[in-house]
Amino acid sequence: MHEVPIIVAGAGHLGRYHLQKLAANEKAKLLGAVETDAARGAEITKEFSIPCRPSIKDYEGEAVAAVVATPTSTHKQIAIEAMSCGMDVLIEKPIAPSLEEAKAILDTAELKGKLVQVGHTERFNPAIAAALPISANPRYITGERLAPFSGRSTDVDVILDLLIHDLDIVASLIPSEVKEVRAIGVPILTNAVDMCSARIEFENGAVAELKAGRASLEPSRKIRLITNDRYISIDCGKKEVKAVRRLAPAEGSQWPQIQGEAIDVPDHDALQAQDESFIDCVLTRAEPIVSGRDGLRALRIAQAIKAVM
Repeated sequence: MHEVPIIVAGAGHLGRYHLQKLAANEKAKLLGAVETDAARGAEITKEFSIPCRPSIKDYEGEAVAAVVATPTSTHKQIAIEAMSCGMDVLIEKPIAPSLEEAKAILDTAELKGKLVQVGHTERFNPAIAAALPISANPRYITGERLAPFSGRSTDVDVILDLLIHDLDIVASLIPSEVKEVRAIGVPILTNAVDMCSARIEFENGAVAELKAGRASLEPSRKIRLITNDRYISIDCGKKEVKAVRRLAPAEGSQWPQIQGEAIDVPDHDALQAQDESFIDCVLTRAEPIVSGRDGLRALRIAQAIKAVM
């Protein structure tokens, strides 16, 4: 197989972006979309010249992969249906609204021998991709992820909507189990938590302090890390990384040297890189960069935060 027959389930705001990226991917054969809204389906058919059918099962025997870009509350149903029809799945973040539903997805994947990738797109952000190789063994991480209210993803709170991005990054850097969580959350525009702040201490002593909000005047997506020998500042929005490194003392000095470190950040489209990575995994059967287990761990930390609010 030289190209992957693939569909996108959910042709809303994010699903349309996936359709754009997959239509431009030479390794992907975009077969169609799944959308129950007839008017929206007609728009997608006109724009991409593909069929828009109401059910995953309408593509059984044709598609071997699916992007699940439906509301979080439907992820379990749609993902399991796709895998039961023989498809590997890329599931938008979070993997599911509950640990039980996430585990059901992973159990089905193991039973059917299918790949699960979770759409934590920030892992493919050029700044994050450039910073992660020098961010091993962080001792302290702070994160701020703020956005104006968009009216989207209101079926989940800000923890599963925005904070989950940074929880995935933290979880990828700190393999240790969670020791203690302290958090506060406030509803502002919806009936769910729209602004939150969490302090997470891990068994290995590392600490992450993260803030997220979806009712801010200006967007902000910043992460700062302190390792044993570096301070790293990441601006995900501007795609910039700044780093300062501790070096051995100069001859005759008792104090370590501090030196700025130039970090090259090659620019690329994060969503395109994510979808390309998924297509490559379908073709090679390699483990996804953000696997279903990664999605489950990020969700587990998110649920620990929600439990103390």
